Amino acid sequence: MRYFLAMLLLLVGLGFHSGLSWAGGIDLNTATESELETLPGIGPARAAAIIEYRSQHGPFGSIDQLIDVSGIGPATMANVRSMVNVGTAGAGGESSSGTTTTTGASDSSGGSTTSAASPPSGGAVDINSATQAQLETLPGIGAVKAAAILDDRSKSGPYHSCQELTRVTGIGVATVDKLGSACTAVTP
Repeated sequence: MRYFLAMLLLLVGLGFHSGLSWAGGIDLNTATESELETLPGIGPARAAAIIEYRSQHGPFGSIDQLIDVSGIGPATMANVRSMVNVGTAGAGGESSSGTTTTTGASDSSGGSTTSAASPPSGGAVDINSATQAQLETLPGIGAVKAAAILDDRSKSGPYHSCQELTRVTGIGVATVDKLGSACTAVTP
């Protein structure tokens, strides 16, 4: 009986911890590095990468967004999917069931933005004239990538298409594919 009560108290205590929830395990938007490390296949480097991604891109809008984190592949996703959630107040409002609901401002591609800045009127962000705040409204582009775009633009000149963003360190084809119609490149 004493063992049962000790286990019950431990489970209740874990349920009230900041990064955990009864509905779906560890909340990717609030979990600490040590909490993330309790997941199968997530060690210190991957936990740090998850937190870095979260700080650059804002809260996770869906569990599936975890695949965008460096070092997380399909096998790791399969192992942790049932053990994580993005809370009820994540960027996209994903419930523990994995269903995403869009909240907040929408960009022209229909996605949710996490930045307070809005794209210029007309919808698409012109990567050749946009400010850092405007670049941050693009899907998958946080403060670090926006600064890298500005740096590359000043060193290498204007972009002829949004696909040319792959010349920026840290921006790959997957990120460019997310931009869709939210991005344009008007050459001066």
